[in-house]
Amino acid sequence: MTSEEADVDRRAPALVALLLFVVLTGAAIVVSGSRPAGDGQGDLPALIQVAGYVAAAVGGALLLKGPDPAARRTGVVVLGVIAVLALVDWLTAGQEGADIGAGLARLVGLVVLAVVITRLSVAVSAARRSAS
Repeated sequence: MTSEEADVDRRAPALVALLLFVVLTGAAIVVSGSRPAGDGQGDLPALIQVAGYVAAAVGGALLLKGPDPAARRTGVVVLGVIAVLALVDWLTAGQEGADIGAGLARLVGLVVLAVVITRLSVAVSAARRSAS
């Protein structure tokens, strides 16, 4: 197996892990939104989100392990964004009302991850097309 093939092997599982983060984040939002605000949200949405962060961290670590410098930079970006998102969630846990700064930080982080996932999916698709 060449180093390029090893890189492709790491990018595809990393993409799956990042897509799992998207699914788990969506599930956490749905579970959180399905309960009335006055009743308390419980621990389930937070646990689902933590699982999403773990999945994204695995994706970032897979990218970081690759031999491709661009993939390593992407891995650093993913791990940094996940750290910021987890910190924002931790600092705002249990708060009543809106926190515009935390919401903006979360939005920017999610947009950065969306760009990373899009670029990574294009790269994985291109590699698969060229291999076949």
